Amino acid sequence: MKDDLIKLINELEKEREYQKIITMIEALSDEDKNSKIKLSLAKAYSHIDEFDKTIEILESIKDSESNTSIWNYCMGHSYYYLDNPSEAERYLLKALEINPEDKPSNFLLALLYHELGDIEEPEEAIHYLNKSLNYFNAYSKLDAEEDITEDLISIEQKLAWNYDKLRNHKEAELHLHKAISLGDNEEWVYSQLAYNLRSQERYEEALENYQKVIELGRKDTWVYSEIAWTYFLIKKPQLALDYMKKAKEISPVKIDLVLTTRMASILLALAKHKEAIKMIEDVISKEEYKNDINLLSNLAYIYIDMKDYNSALTYLQRLKELGRNDEWLDKNLEFIYSKLENINWLRIQYVL
Repeated sequence: MKDDLIKLINELEKEREYQKIITMIEALSDEDKNSKIKLSLAKAYSHIDEFDKTIEILESIKDSESNTSIWNYCMGHSYYYLDNPSEAERYLLKALEINPEDKPSNFLLALLYHELGDIEEPEEAIHYLNKSLNYFNAYSKLDAEEDITEDLISIEQKLAWNYDKLRNHKEAELHLHKAISLGDNEEWVYSQLAYNLRSQERYEEALENYQKVIELGRKDTWVYSEIAWTYFLIKKPQLALDYMKKAKEISPVKIDLVLTTRMASILLALAKHKEAIKMIEDVISKEEYKNDINLLSNLAYIYIDMKDYNSALTYLQRLKELGRNDEWLDKNLEFIYSKLENINWLRIQYVL
């Protein structure tokens, strides 16, 4: 009888008739429910997302089944969907210790580590993402049933992002090219590659990839600002200004401090001091920006470039009052004082 029942359960599993399995097994007496039948019951509850019930049943057959990969996989699967990653990891690793070629355990552990890699701390993220990659690769060698291409692309993208955060741009670039080789042809990967190449001071290659991003349909403030800044870095300020104007025109916010500070540098490179000053003064006239350290530092630097040392000193002293205390400020204060002393000395000599 039990053999016929197991055969029927297997047929119902193929047809995904999980509620029928539950109803049929629950109607049996305790004597008729051996560990194999209870395991089928646990799996059926799992398929209808009754994970607490699944664990309860699995715990009841722990003594006889905990040395099997399927029991450990079912425990890990349930804890995964109950958002308990540490317990899910523990049982899935045990399942693979028993049977390293267990496909579901390799696949689910890869998903688990992929999700654990979505954290801010880059070194820890890289640790989990590499683990995910290893288990996806192991799964792919086991006559994989699931298409994992999108998962692999996502992991390579995230590895690149985290290596860029660590300023390991060479390693980040390798992962971006891996994502592209897997079929990634989206705006994001080329945006990241362009940013990565700019960070490596490979400006012409960066510009080529920024243009590809535009060809793929991304025409927003970020990409135009990045192109502008790249042109600024290769000392082509007029082209930088043209793209920065595009960035500002379509900016979703009225005041963007990154755009403002970049535009100030570009205008300064074009010797458009008054235009740069007016732009920054318009921003710091707003209450929320009046004490912005970067904007005030830009103003001070512009006045230094204009040789208006008294105005520069006004802003440098204000920066000191606001708490800026670094080598840049000290050097510029020393420079201004020396210039003003020379000017005063020349004035005295003229009067004499």
